[in-house]
Amino acid sequence: MVFWEGYVSDEAMGTFAPIVVYWVYAGFYQLLPPLDNYRLHTRKEEDEKNSVPLASVVKGVLLQQLVQATVAQLLFV
Repeated sequence: MVFWEGYVSDEAMGTFAPIVVYWVYAGFYQLLPPLDNYRLHTRKEEDEKNSVPLASVVKGVLLQQLVQATVAQLLFV
């Protein structure tokens, strides 16, 4: 028994839970400036190596997740 059992189907949870977990994890990663000592790459290294704008990355991720969620929902039907 889980708390969402009467509200959301297992198929919807299986489709959207990974997307929510991805964005929560990405948000925590962006909030790490106070913990810069624990980052894999420093902010300076990231700025030097990242040649793709953040807006382009976000659009690409959202498109990928939209396609992924659509295919998953179609497979559940």
